[in-house]
Amino acid sequence: MNIQQKIKHLLDPYDSSQTECDGMIRICHTVLTSEGIEHQPMMGVLIKDKQEVEPHFWIDLSSGERIDYRARMWLGKSDPAGISPRRARIPHGIFQPNDFPNVIYSGVPVELELLSPVLLKIMTLSFNN
Repeated sequence: MNIQQKIKHLLDPYDSSQTECDGMIRICHTVLTSEGIEHQPMMGVLIKDKQEVEPHFWIDLSSGERIDYRARMWLGKSDPAGISPRRARIPHGIFQPNDFPNVIYSGVPVELELLSPVLLKIMTLSFNN
């Protein structure tokens, strides 16, 4: 298992958490830190076409990959029909930023506290209506 697969395996289960980008990044930061995986939480703006999401949180990896499980929450899953598949996609999970030329991330590194085990559990509880 390579590092990208390991990170995906560690973080994908938390995608279903009832969190927005700030909460999801705190979950990811806590898990990655506990596994000794180097990463940098970021805060800034997410831009696609005329849509801007600010503030937005994501994680950059030293390998150049990016982690964002909440871009689709704000930008939708894809663009309308008629746009090329490469342009239509919205990033999700772990990805190479160059694979999404129409999605711009601009931000600064931020320091985040790790979640306590209790808070991590609370933030990842499943709520059924």
